[in-house]
Amino acid sequence: MKKQILVALDGSRAGSFVADWAAARANSLDLGLALVNVVPGEWAYPRENDHQLAVSRAEDLLNSEAQRLAAAFPNVGMTTQRLSGEPAATIASLSPAYSMVVVGTDRGPGTEGQGYGSVSFQVAVTSKSDVAVVPGPARDQRSGVVVGVDGSAESLDALDRGAREAQRLNDELIIVHATGPGVGPAEGGNVLSAAVQQVNHRFPSVVVKEVLDTSSSPGEALIAAAREAQLLVMGCKGRGGLSVLLGSVAQHVLLHVQCPIILTRP
Repeated sequence: MKKQILVALDGSRAGSFVADWAAARANSLDLGLALVNVVPGEWAYPRENDHQLAVSRAEDLLNSEAQRLAAAFPNVGMTTQRLSGEPAATIASLSPAYSMVVVGTDRGPGTEGQGYGSVSFQVAVTSKSDVAVVPGPARDQRSGVVVGVDGSAESLDALDRGAREAQRLNDELIIVHATGPGVGPAEGGNVLSAAVQQVNHRFPSVVVKEVLDTSSSPGEALIAAAREAQLLVMGCKGRGGLSVLLGSVAQHVLLHVQCPIILTRP
């Protein structure tokens, strides 16, 4: 199953776009696609009929999306699965068996704060595989793959992944390093220079753009860089170490999502 991408369907307005994004990725990487819908248990519904209705709607959603995606991406093998349980925990528990988990979010430019996209946020925090968090379709044309680096092993892994994505999408790679106030530009320049050298050596065909931000925090710098990008790639944590499930920078970016985000795990 590591040859499949899992996409969590939730019936939201943005859900079809999220499924399309996952299917397009599976198609370009010659991977399969697993469509999964999780229905909370009977405890979540005041009446038994409500739970049965939710189950019926989940089955209809899986069938209709599978048919639609099969027509649009005939070369992608697909499976469907309806499960019962708490959505975020159930999806995260499946993650080790898949190459990536793709979830949608009701976030978008202008929709910020803790009240949005809680399921996708929980999946991003607790999954054991790479996670893509995909907002609804953008109104404008986007370009560029953004990746943040801070010199940590996790960020260098994300750098490689970002370069692969830029190569796959035939787009430029925008490498961002933010030092914040009080750090000299020379130190930040060294981090950027090492990152550029790594990409030039391993992915010589990828066009690289460097962004050194000496005034913003890393989270704010990535948010600014991703406003016009088609993809943001970042490690789930940077210099914070192994004591946290998700670094503060990744948390901040997820709460202000601008474009599809891939959170990498080593």
